[in-house]
Amino acid sequence: MRNAESAAEVENGWDSDMSAILLLLHLLPPSAQGRKKPGKLSAYQAVDQLIRFQKVGTSVQQHLDNITQSSQPYLLAQGSTQSTIHSFFIVVDKKALPCKAKGSVAAFDELFKAHYVFGTSYSSSLSSFFTFVQTTIYNIDMGETKETPRVAELRARMVR
Repeated sequence: MRNAESAAEVENGWDSDMSAILLLLHLLPPSAQGRKKPGKLSAYQAVDQLIRFQKVGTSVQQHLDNITQSSQPYLLAQGSTQSTIHSFFIVVDKKALPCKAKGSVAAFDELFKAHYVFGTSYSSSLSSFFTFVQTTIYNIDMGETKETPRVAELRARMVR
């Protein structure tokens, strides 16, 4: 039974590249939303604000029709399993823009850049994550962008 569960987890898990991106999200978990929005999103819940999976053959339009509130851009991955993605879309304003990228890292790169192209701010719960990516990986506005102590600490540990 235990081996069957492990096999199912591996089959349903993301590929190694996306797993590494999601690990970074877990290292920089969402911060509290402030007094007006009580409660803290878990890192697992924040994953849904970064990427969502959809089986091949499922209608992208149906996914878009089911969106009830506007959200910041995120990736929609279509594939037979999470580890076998055939196509990526950037979902923004209830529109799905196909990614040219075929791999997880390149699709994430397109998502990150979409924030700049569309002039959108980062989702408040993913702000630390995207700020780290912006300043540490892309070297954009490093030293000018306000960072949380957690972001600065993680970068310092990685640079050492």
